[in-house]
Amino acid sequence: MSDTVLIIEDSVDIRENTAELLELAGYKVFTANNGLDGLDRAKKDKPDLILCDIMMPELDGYGVLQAIENLPEMIGTPFVFLTAKADKADFRKGMDLGADDYLTKPFGGEDLLKIVSSRLRKNQLLKTKYKNNLEGLNSFIDTAKTLQNINILSENRTIKKIRKKDFVFMEGDLTKFLYFIVSGKVKTYKTNEWGKEYITEIHGEGDFFGHLALLDESKYKESAVAIENAEIALVPQEDFFQLLYSNNDVSLKFIKFITNDLVQAEEKLIKLAYDSARKRVAEALIFIFKKYQIEDAEESTFPAHRENISAIAGISPESVSRNLTDFKEEGLIETNNGIIRILNLKKLTDLKN
Repeated sequence: MSDTVLIIEDSVDIRENTAELLELAGYKVFTANNGLDGLDRAKKDKPDLILCDIMMPELDGYGVLQAIENLPEMIGTPFVFLTAKADKADFRKGMDLGADDYLTKPFGGEDLLKIVSSRLRKNQLLKTKYKNNLEGLNSFIDTAKTLQNINILSENRTIKKIRKKDFVFMEGDLTKFLYFIVSGKVKTYKTNEWGKEYITEIHGEGDFFGHLALLDESKYKESAVAIENAEIALVPQEDFFQLLYSNNDVSLKFIKFITNDLVQAEEKLIKLAYDSARKRVAEALIFIFKKYQIEDAEESTFPAHRENISAIAGISPESVSRNLTDFKEEGLIETNNGIIRILNLKKLTDLKN
């Protein structure tokens, strides 16, 4: 299906010539000869991109842009001004209102098609929901490479196999990569001066980790070790910074792509600070359960070593054992050789302090 472009322009010659150029390039084009008609067409046809003159009768281009920004169904639609003015104040006003770009009249076909193509590609990048798997990562990076200034990304990403209990990196190592889990699970943890672990996160398939240390441009402040056999894609730090800094549209999407766990991490820290030991153990069990199983399942079995529960909950292994015994007696869980089965997820979730 062809991308659609709405041209709002009161000059007949410019409107028709622009429409002809875009149609020859394969775009489906709608036109309007003033701002009010253009706004009506935008509401009706919901174009993928809008080209709009600034100085028009009925409603000028600034008014059209402000109206478009207030339509929920049109949020994010690329908006490019067509203007004969070269005054910097006009450019600044348009950008402040949310315009994506400008074409100064008279413009050539090459400039027109370049801007339309570029803005549509960037908008597609922002709208696309990339899967949290290796295919999704490769698709995102391949799309990013087609945009301006994204031209040195690695063609092939190394996939490293990590055996259970092997380190991905250790606290104090120099940062080199952004890590993406293709399969398996990895725990990240900090160690205090007495050697006690605190697990900061358990990462599973589709998760990124290591980005905070890259942003800090420092050594890793935690260790990462596989808790089951894993395959991990390595994204070199040069690629990471290209994706982060070369293009605002790519950067926005990339940040959302790699940080889907920040809200959960914040909630986990709050619960750790204020909950009782009993509630902490329950939260730790639910946390591990969600990393291994479908979230709305009623029952589940998963490996949960006492030391890992202790490191997640921030309490002693002995306290973990006492609370696990209580949960067994209350009919919330069953245990068998390190394997825990949740019998009543709802009651465990709703557990009070």
